[in-house]
Amino acid sequence: MIEFANKKNVKVVSLAIAAIFVIGAFAIAVRGAGLTGGSGGTTDSAIGKVNYNQLVQAVPGIQDAQVEMQKAAQDAESQYNEKSKDMSDADKQKLHEELQKGLEDKQKELVDPLKKKVDDAIVAVGKTKGLTVIVNEGAVVYGGVDVTADVQAELQKQAKKN
Repeated sequence: MIEFANKKNVKVVSLAIAAIFVIGAFAIAVRGAGLTGGSGGTTDSAIGKVNYNQLVQAVPGIQDAQVEMQKAAQDAESQYNEKSKDMSDADKQKLHEELQKGLEDKQKELVDPLKKKVDDAIVAVGKTKGLTVIVNEGAVVYGGVDVTADVQAELQKQAKKN
């Protein structure tokens, strides 16, 4: 009986680790995976650069999305603990995978619209400034006009309209 209890504890710990992983993956998705790059710039360039990670962290609604994602992870853990009490190991694994997929879908549902707002603001600033290309600053070795602050202002302006 003690061996079974230990297996159950292992499953609970595994789910907790999976929940932490999902929250971590959410944070990574929100922050992006860019490198921080050069800071040189010219004022007559048709190329702009932004700190995409900073913009996503500053988009209105990101804190609410993070809180909602943490709540969803806690709910999934509670649901797993509740439903898996009398399940076989195979059924527990299937339930775990279903809950994990649900968390991934929730993350996509929450983050994608926010990234679209950032992308739309980048395009608007690019058009206003006459830039033909705007890239993440991690991809820039030299040059380019940093328009991160302009995009943040555009995001704030769009938020006030809504």
